[in-house]
Amino acid sequence: MDEQRIVELITRKIAKEATAEELGELSYLLTKYPDSVYYEALLEQVWELGQPQAEPNLDETFEKHKLKYKTDLNFKRDIAFYKRPAVLLTVLASTLILIATQFIKNDILRPKEERVEIIAKKGIRKEFKLPDGTIVVLNSGSTILYDPDMTKREYREVGLIGEAYFKVAHDKLHPFIVKAGKVAVKVLGTEFNLRAYPDELESETTLIKGAVELTVNDQPDQKFILKPSEKIVLLEKAKKEGSVKVSFVASIETVSPVRVGENKYIEEISWTENKFVFQNESFEELIPKLERWYNVRIVLEDPRIKSYRFTGVFINENIIQALQAMQLIKSFNYKLNENEIKIY
Repeated sequence: MDEQRIVELITRKIAKEATAEELGELSYLLTKYPDSVYYEALLEQVWELGQPQAEPNLDETFEKHKLKYKTDLNFKRDIAFYKRPAVLLTVLASTLILIATQFIKNDILRPKEERVEIIAKKGIRKEFKLPDGTIVVLNSGSTILYDPDMTKREYREVGLIGEAYFKVAHDKLHPFIVKAGKVAVKVLGTEFNLRAYPDELESETTLIKGAVELTVNDQPDQKFILKPSEKIVLLEKAKKEGSVKVSFVASIETVSPVRVGENKYIEEISWTENKFVFQNESFEELIPKLERWYNVRIVLEDPRIKSYRFTGVFINENIIQALQAMQLIKSFNYKLNENEIKIY
């Protein structure tokens, strides 16, 4: 069984006898069974107790372990016998296999749905393909989670924190569902953009091709159907005093190109082509977007600057060049200190 193999590999690793291939196998198994990492900590602790310079208290170690993991196992312990490290790890490995069996009965190592997590940190954008053939472009400061066996499920479901553009592979038998914050988007095969950053009250779904069905988590009976070149903006309203529910204002709009000079851009998806496009946005609204795009922290020291509004596009500009271009439109100063920018 995998858990027995995990224990064997951990003992070889601690004894410094594991090969590179065995270490790689161990890493894979720990990823597959994340609850098994406690084995390594326990084995390392007992290994240290078995060293000559240590005064082992295996009774105390076992009692602490039993209390932590609530096992019902009992066995006799001969301290002199366990002082021998080689025997210690061998016997302990066998013991932990028994513990693993007990854990399985108690659902501690119950097989869980494996999820793959892909993170695009600030300043990074990633493009990749899901197991079903769906192409995803992940915006900076975003995370996506999915089941590697999604093609075997009734629904192809993924989780999103942040923003992503999806080119969904068509499969009429297995709907594709994206869950992001308070909303869920269901499609069969289409192209759309979904933005739902947890630190923003506004989420936005933009449909490029096909059709999507959007629902709000606490209002499953209310569905919004979008047509191509439409977007729906959900603005979370402040909670009323004493209320546990959060209400939303839904706005369905037509996607219109942004004209900058002689060029036109689709603001909602231009980021997938590494173009940062913004139209009539205040400095306050731009700050979180600039922070994610350039991986910086921006502090706005003069509150009057919050209301300054800008329209533009940044393609190859760095943060300094971007701020200098904005200075041509509105007057302000900035100071760069390592990764922090103060605007005043």
